[in-house]
Amino acid sequence: MTQDSYDVIVIGAGFGGSACAGLLAKRGLKTLLVEKNSKAGGKAMAFSKKGYTYTPWVVITAPVQDNSFEQVLNELGMADRVELVTPDPSGGAIFKNSKGEYVPMPAMPADSGVMDPNLIFDWLEIPGEERETALIALTEITLMPPDDIAKQDNISFADFLAKYNLPKAAYGYLVGSIHDACFVAPADAVAASEGIQVLQSIFLRSGGLFAKGGIGKVAETFAKAVEENGGKVMYRTKTEKITIEAGKVTGVITNKGRFKAPIVVSNAGIQPTVLKLVGEEHFDRRYVSYVKDLVPSLGLPGVRYFLDQKVIGQPFGTIFSTDSYWTMEKINKACAGNIPEDIAVLYEVPSNYDETAAPPGRQIVLVSVWGPADGRSSIKDMKPWWDKCDEIMFKVFPQMQDHIERREPYSSREISALTREKVLPNQGGECIGLGQLVGQGGGQKPSVKGPIQGLFFVGCDAGGYGVGTQQATDSGINVANVVQRYHLMHTALQ
Repeated sequence: MTQDSYDVIVIGAGFGGSACAGLLAKRGLKTLLVEKNSKAGGKAMAFSKKGYTYTPWVVITAPVQDNSFEQVLNELGMADRVELVTPDPSGGAIFKNSKGEYVPMPAMPADSGVMDPNLIFDWLEIPGEERETALIALTEITLMPPDDIAKQDNISFADFLAKYNLPKAAYGYLVGSIHDACFVAPADAVAASEGIQVLQSIFLRSGGLFAKGGIGKVAETFAKAVEENGGKVMYRTKTEKITIEAGKVTGVITNKGRFKAPIVVSNAGIQPTVLKLVGEEHFDRRYVSYVKDLVPSLGLPGVRYFLDQKVIGQPFGTIFSTDSYWTMEKINKACAGNIPEDIAVLYEVPSNYDETAAPPGRQIVLVSVWGPADGRSSIKDMKPWWDKCDEIMFKVFPQMQDHIERREPYSSREISALTREKVLPNQGGECIGLGQLVGQGGGQKPSVKGPIQGLFFVGCDAGGYGVGTQQATDSGINVANVVQRYHLMHTALQ
C-alpha cells in the first residue's frame, strides 16, 4: 500500500465522521480523515474568539446517562480528555402564560428525587380535570417497549399524540419546548417512532449534556484518535470528488491531491455525496430520485449577544407558549414572510456551565429560532427572524439591551458554508439531517450503505438515534461496525 493509499477514507469530521474514523483507526484500519475546516465538529464546532468559547448556534444534546459520547471515548481510551457537564436547568424553561407573563419552570423540591407533575401542571395552568390525560400520555411514551415503538414509523408524532386529546398547554410544552428543540422539524412531519424513542430517552436518562471548552471538543477528541492510532487527519482539505471505477469506490480527489481507498465513508450528507461528490451518472435513476426526494430538517438561525456583564443565570432553556410549536403549515407560511407572533426560542449561556467560556464578568448568550434551511438565504430574508430573537429575548430579559457590547446575527447560509454543500432547494443549512421524518425515520432511515461497492454514509442522515450530535455519534458507532465487517470480509475473501 502506497503512502497515499488507505483502508478507508472518511469525508468530514462532524460528530459522525470523526467518531467513525476514530473507532476504525483504533480497530486497526489505516484511516484517512479529511475535513474542509480547520478543526472537527461540523455544525457543533467549538469557536474560541476574543476570550469567548461557543458553537455556531445553540447545541443541546441528550441523553445524559449512557450517552454515545462516553461510549466512543471509552473505547478510544480517551474519556479523560473531555469533561462532560450536566448543568442544573432549573428555571431555564420559560412559559408565556395566559396573562402574557413569562414564568420560569418551578424548581424541583430539594428533598425530592423526582418532579411532582402537579408543579408542572400548575405552571402550565392545566385544570385539574385535564391532568390525567397528560399523565397517561407521558407514562405511555416513557414505558413503550421497543417493538411497539417500531410500529410507529408510518405516522407522525403529531398523529400519535392526537389520540390523547392533550390539554393545549401540555401539548405546547411537550412539542414546542421539548420535541421541537430535539428535531428542528415539525411534529406533523417527524416519524412517531423517532419522537417516542428520543423523548423516552430524555425522560429516563435526562437531557442537557455539554462539554467544557465547547461540545465540539468531543469531536476534536474523536479526530485525534485517528492520528494516535496510526491514521492521518487532513484539515483545510476540501473533497472535490469521490472516484469510481467499474462500479467500485477507488478513493477521493481533494484540493490537496488524490488519495486511494476501497472504502469511502461520507459525512458530507447523502444528497451532496450522491448528487455532487459521486455524480448522478453512477447511480440508478430510481436511487437518484429517492435521494432528491428526501427532506432535511429546518435551519436554526439566530443571534449571538456578547454582554458586558452577567445578565442570565440559567445555562440553557426554551421560551415557549401554548401556541409556539411548529407545524408544516406554520413553517411554510413563516418562510414565506408570515412569522407567527409566538415562536419558541432556544437559548444557551456557555459561561454558566463553563466558567472559561467568557471573560470574567461577561457573558455570551446564544439564541436560536427555527427558520429556512436554504443555504443561500439573504440578509433581507433572515432579518425578520433575527428581529424576532430580539423581541422575545428583550421581553423575557429586559436588562439585556443595556449590556450588549456586540450583536452577531447568523443564518443557515453560514452553516451551509461551514458544513454542507447546497445541491437542492431548501437544503444546505439544515440543522440536523434526513433520518427523522415519516418515511425517512425509524426503520425507514436511509441505508448507511450506498448502492456502489465501498460507499457508506454516516451522520444524522442514516444509522443513528438521539438528539443532534448524539444521533450523529450513534451513527458513527454503527457505521464503524458495518465498515469494519465489510473490510474484514473483503480482505479475507479476496
